[in-house]
Amino acid sequence: MTLEGSLAVHRSRFVNFPSGNITAICFSHKSNLGRLTPSDLRLALGRSDGTIEVWNPRNAWFQEVIIRSGRERAIEGLCWSNVAGEPLRLFSIGGSTVVTEWNLATGLPLRNYDCNAGVIWSIAINDAQNKLAVGCDNGTVMIIDISGGPGSLEHDAILARQEARILSLTWKQNDFIIGGCSDGKIRIWFAKDGDSSKGRLRQTMKVDKSRKESTLVWSVFFLTGKNQIVSGDSTGSVKFWDFHYATLTQSFKTHEADVLCLTADATSSRLFSAGVDRKIVQFTSINSKWANTSNRLFHGNDVRSMCSYQSRGADFLVSGGAEKTLVISSLSSFADGKYKKMPLYIPFTKNILINKAQRLVVMWHQTIVKIWHVGFGLDSVKNYKLVCKLVLKDEQDISTCSMSPDGQVLIVARPSMTKVFHLRSSDNKLLVTKLDNELLLRTGCKFVKFVDNSKIVAISSEDEFFTLDLESEDDEIANFIELPEVAQTKSSIKVPYLNRINNLEVQGNHAVISRYCGAVDTIDLKIGKCRSLARLMNFVTAIMINDKRNSVVLVTPENKILEFNINQDSEESGLLTQWSKNNTANLPKQLQNSKEKCVGIFYDKSFADQIWFWSSTWIAKVDFSKDFSVNKRRKPRKHTSDGLTITDDSNFLNDADEDEENDVEIEDNLEIISSQFSKFKPSDAQKGKAENSNFFFSDKYRPILFADFLSEKELIIVEKPATMGSSEAFDLPKLVF
Repeated sequence: MTLEGSLAVHRSRFVNFPSGNITAICFSHKSNLGRLTPSDLRLALGRSDGTIEVWNPRNAWFQEVIIRSGRERAIEGLCWSNVAGEPLRLFSIGGSTVVTEWNLATGLPLRNYDCNAGVIWSIAINDAQNKLAVGCDNGTVMIIDISGGPGSLEHDAILARQEARILSLTWKQNDFIIGGCSDGKIRIWFAKDGDSSKGRLRQTMKVDKSRKESTLVWSVFFLTGKNQIVSGDSTGSVKFWDFHYATLTQSFKTHEADVLCLTADATSSRLFSAGVDRKIVQFTSINSKWANTSNRLFHGNDVRSMCSYQSRGADFLVSGGAEKTLVISSLSSFADGKYKKMPLYIPFTKNILINKAQRLVVMWHQTIVKIWHVGFGLDSVKNYKLVCKLVLKDEQDISTCSMSPDGQVLIVARPSMTKVFHLRSSDNKLLVTKLDNELLLRTGCKFVKFVDNSKIVAISSEDEFFTLDLESEDDEIANFIELPEVAQTKSSIKVPYLNRINNLEVQGNHAVISRYCGAVDTIDLKIGKCRSLARLMNFVTAIMINDKRNSVVLVTPENKILEFNINQDSEESGLLTQWSKNNTANLPKQLQNSKEKCVGIFYDKSFADQIWFWSSTWIAKVDFSKDFSVNKRRKPRKHTSDGLTITDDSNFLNDADEDEENDVEIEDNLEIISSQFSKFKPSDAQKGKAENSNFFFSDKYRPILFADFLSEKELIIVEKPATMGSSEAFDLPKLVF
């Protein structure tokens, strides 16, 4: 290591960053074993705190987008509409009479449709993808016509009303709607267009009654290949019903408590159930009879939602619930296959920033901003103090915050407005004063960065790039800079946010942006000139400008590190640096093998070649002044066989016709000393002789919410502790080089 001496590490565990339970999971496509995995396949995940996460299952899964619905708005159900040639549409319900369609490009509601029929408990879409059915607590099932395209929700029909709450819904193709009700009954309604019986009740089936209370049918599922209905109820029973005769064929008492969710594979030969007892149970069809063949315990608490997807290269069973973590397992090898539990916190979207001048840690969540001051002492365990708590009255959640280098100006942005505050220190507290800026008050922003103490760079909710001087006499004057157009692909048409900006970094006179589709552009803030830097065929998880090296460093979901020249006047701009040419394909195995994505990059300006990378479970340092030794090991196989990621030849961005039939092949030994001077035992990845002398890697800190330098010799790592009641909320070990 070229860095001499020791580096103090502030392990900050005082940041309370709560997360909601997983309440809904839904894939954007239906399973199809006869085709490649679509490049636009996505998973939507809803939480009880009102957030919706969109996940991409490629490269061992990564989180692309977070949509925030607002204060005290839970997501209780999600549904995709996927029509050929049209953008994906996402609908949600949650504790109200409203169905919300989301604008995936902006993250804002595109349409709120009020059903006026009671609080909605369930939602389902038909096979033709043009009708939604919603079930309400007053016994009403309403059909909504969505065939008019994005933003179009129109009343179609109300089915024969019942007295019981409609807890769950599913369709039989486009002709019938099946509902699970709170009175222990399963009801089937006619729903075919043009049928004189449309809206009428076809048949009713009763499940077993509980002696103590009424039985609730929490989940219903239709098996197309078997022409059967499956139900899960509050007695822990899973029942199979013949649809044609509406009779019970088989019943299993496999769960010790309520069965909350059901799903099946593409062939309807395997069915999975889960619920309050945490178990996921597999049923297999053997000689036209169902058998309970296996069960596994992936979760530590209730399983609230579960879904599945299969194609040539995908084989996913995804589940989540009160434990708050997403679990991915394999459908075909469920009994003995591998599974992956995603980290609870994956901060692709940062909610923390560090102000070095005033030694402040700023955290924002929903409508609250908290600011802590970090002390100078290295011996105190509790070496921090909450100096400001700002609670905003508006319903919209905060999208981003930024603080001026001197720590005196705080910007709080939301999707529809941006507010500016002045901070003044007084008696170990920060006094907050609102500053007026008419342009920002009517402009929503998703990214804001300070160039200096008065000038800012911002990206509006509509992806407009502008600079603004906060000290200008005319606060209406902003300099809007036109960004290069990014070509539309079939993927970006289907997934509207792909050509939108997902990263903004500013350093000196340079700004750099990246888009979800992998396009990276640089902006010279002096002359207002924008230039294309790179067009990658992959998502960019983290990006940083290194003004000392005159370069841009970025990371992709495979943890591949790329460095580009940024000099706007040089012909070398946009080309990989010599370090990247020599080392990008030869990174240490700890990075190559890590399944956790890098989500942040930082460096100390005094040591510009020492660049740090971090994810939710590890932190690493790479010396860019040296090359790694040539890796003589065999290259890892391109395709994995654990069933937890996509393994076919389809791409992240695919312009080809995906419906065509194609043949598819299926370091240094380092001691970490705590404040009590006890030696930290290195992980297996650190044991033995190091591959390279210019690389450091540690998985001691987890889960990491943020990491950066507080000063030249102080590194601050913000962690989420297992319990917020921990007395050692602030520890100061040292990394000794």
